[in-house]
Amino acid sequence: MPKSTVPIWAYGCGSPIRLPIVQAMAIGSQADFFYPEENPTYQGGDSIVWGLIRGAQQLMVETTHSGCNFYQMDNAYFGRNKYYRISKNALQLSKIVSYYDNHRCEFIFKELGIKILPWNHNRNGPIVLCLSSHHLYAYYGITAQQWIASTIAKIRKNTDRAITIRDKDLDPLNPIKSEISNAWCVVTHVSAAALDALLMGIPVITTGDCAASPLSATFQEIDSPSMAEGRAALFASLSWGQFTPAEMQSGLAWEVLTHRNL
Repeated sequence: MPKSTVPIWAYGCGSPIRLPIVQAMAIGSQADFFYPEENPTYQGGDSIVWGLIRGAQQLMVETTHSGCNFYQMDNAYFGRNKYYRISKNALQLSKIVSYYDNHRCEFIFKELGIKILPWNHNRNGPIVLCLSSHHLYAYYGITAQQWIASTIAKIRKNTDRAITIRDKDLDPLNPIKSEISNAWCVVTHVSAAALDALLMGIPVITTGDCAASPLSATFQEIDSPSMAEGRAALFASLSWGQFTPAEMQSGLAWEVLTHRNL
């Protein structure tokens, strides 16, 4: 593919284990520079950025202000440590790209041994608030405690069902499936826990723009949350927003992100 006329900088932001992933993307995008150190200074042009810390957030802000594009890299929507998501000018893909077929998703699901379960109409557990990382709340200008208080207030206007809070940072070894398998509804800001819930047939409410937003119910309907069609289309779309390092290095990821309106 033709080389972009806008300079491209790939910033590893000092990530101790993800630098090879960013470097693979730098090769596939034909980036002009690869800067692995933390707390880099924005150098102009388009930016490939890993994560949210060690200078990543400021890079995205300055890239946007300059009128250029940033490509934010992070852990996968599904298939963590094999695939890695990449979003153009956003932290997550928050729309369903309907013109993609589902062959890629079917391949990944088979590879990972996962599937979309039927909607669970027999659940009787609590409403589970799944917290995002503190870095994510900071990115949106709030704290976890502010989000919890605001969210519980919205829930209490519409139901008196039991509420529990899952903080993965406090109990990282506890599998999420054990906590949400019988949940009445999973509520989150932008956590990938919402995707786990949708795979398990549990309705979700999201308060920020994230991968699960297209199928989010509302607080007003939390006592009878919607379980709409569209999960297969959602995951098919997301499968085109995450890539293996080999797909990054080959240029496939860059071609998808820059020419297919993801």
